[in-house]
Amino acid sequence: MRDVVIQPQSLKYFAEVARTGSLRQASEVFFVAPSAISKQISNLEAELGAVLFDRSSRGATLTEAGQLLLDYVRINSRNLEQLQAAVDDLSALRHGTVRVALVEAAVQTFMPDLITEFASEHPGIVVHLDICGTAQIVDELTNHRADIGMAFNVLNRDDITLHGRSVQPLQVICRPEHPLASRASISMEELVAERVALPTRTYGIRYLIEKIAARAGTALGVSVEANSLQAIKNLVRQSDVISFMPPLTLVNEMTNGLLRAIPLEGSDAKSATIDVVTSRSAELSAAAQSFLQLLLTRLRMQSR
Repeated sequence: MRDVVIQPQSLKYFAEVARTGSLRQASEVFFVAPSAISKQISNLEAELGAVLFDRSSRGATLTEAGQLLLDYVRINSRNLEQLQAAVDDLSALRHGTVRVALVEAAVQTFMPDLITEFASEHPGIVVHLDICGTAQIVDELTNHRADIGMAFNVLNRDDITLHGRSVQPLQVICRPEHPLASRASISMEELVAERVALPTRTYGIRYLIEKIAARAGTALGVSVEANSLQAIKNLVRQSDVISFMPPLTLVNEMTNGLLRAIPLEGSDAKSATIDVVTSRSAELSAAAQSFLQLLLTRLRMQSR
């Protein structure tokens, strides 16, 4: 989608400095001198009557006033994108941007295949992916920084609309040579002596794991924490450490025989879900609506 010129250049400079914390890096993005960007920001500060950045040798950090302006710029940018999409006749889905915030579990095979299919029908629409934990996904939606979210076990909230969900039972994963690999199922209590790798608490899956362990009165022997499911899978493949993941995360590894997945006993584990959600206060563009419908269709097919 082409650049919208309605938003003043000074605000674009400001947003880039806020993102990078550096006048120099912002100047490289826009191919202008740092002094030119500094002048534009000074003009903004004079117009608003407030300092926007605290400047130090380590870079530029937003003041409270700067954060308020950045929130305004983000909302304004989104509104301008919607305006541009309407002008470009989004009913024909020729242009637009779809912002999706999703858990890492959905990135392995599901989302790449979905984007490939969507792009073949709508080559002019840009799909922007932001990989993050469930709590951050909800925050991205409610602050209108994302159109659609795919999150793990989203709690009921008045500001979030649930469109669909895929049941993703929590499984114990281990390497094929692990002593547990031949088990048909396993309880949390039986894992008390195992070395465990867990995702950080930014992941919704971590909340569920700890909930199941607490109900079982089991203290897991956590050896590793990581903010990457792929890193955890690699570790499990190469050692006797075990972990817990839903099926959607393991498609490649299971197909190629690289990992074993053992059903975890208990109703909480069996009822785990990946949920497709949007903000109740945001109106989806035609591009986002089209992407959402395809996502829900493919999710239903994948869940069969």
